[in-house]
Amino acid sequence: MTRMIFVRHGESQANLEAVFAGNYNPYLTERGRMQARRAAEALKDTRIDVAYASDLIRAYETGEIVAAPHGLTPIPDQGLREIFGGEWEALPFCELNEKYPEDYAVWCNDLANARPTGGESVRELSVRLKETCERIARKEEGKTVLVALHATPIRVMQLHWEGRPVDDIAEIPWVINASISIADFDGEKWTPVVIGEAKHLAGLETYLPSNI
Repeated sequence: MTRMIFVRHGESQANLEAVFAGNYNPYLTERGRMQARRAAEALKDTRIDVAYASDLIRAYETGEIVAAPHGLTPIPDQGLREIFGGEWEALPFCELNEKYPEDYAVWCNDLANARPTGGESVRELSVRLKETCERIARKEEGKTVLVALHATPIRVMQLHWEGRPVDDIAEIPWVINASISIADFDGEKWTPVVIGEAKHLAGLETYLPSNI
């Protein structure tokens, strides 16, 4: 059994500015670093054998902060990146409906079949994350693995943990910045343990329109 501890990145500048981050590469805010330190404190006494992170700055820095008490440095993995937003990258959410009304309407009303204009579809993201996380889990079999990544990847992984199709993604709520989710992988199937745990944030939560 391999245990995977998933930590969403702390608050980023893109969250504050309400822009579509995707593979755009903003830094954590100071609040985001504080959130990551809270997650590190929450996990300091938890066994963690190895750490991985999306190579995007906001997730990788979060992974560095959370892994540090364990004497670990995250292994960067592009497969853990947020959905690629194509022409939407770094654009304010408030402009997407004006510039890309058809594609944005699908994003808002039929997320499972959505694709940011010129970018990666939600279905493609779901396949990528499943393949990446199962590759890591098999490589690190029997270990406890820290994974620092992003909001939409955690949503699609929750579907895999629960054995649900990507068509159900609109029913999966966002986990907040620096929240902790845990799932076990036995080589064939996932078993969720904790999803979106955020008690450690206690007053540092970020609730903003931009979740990506």
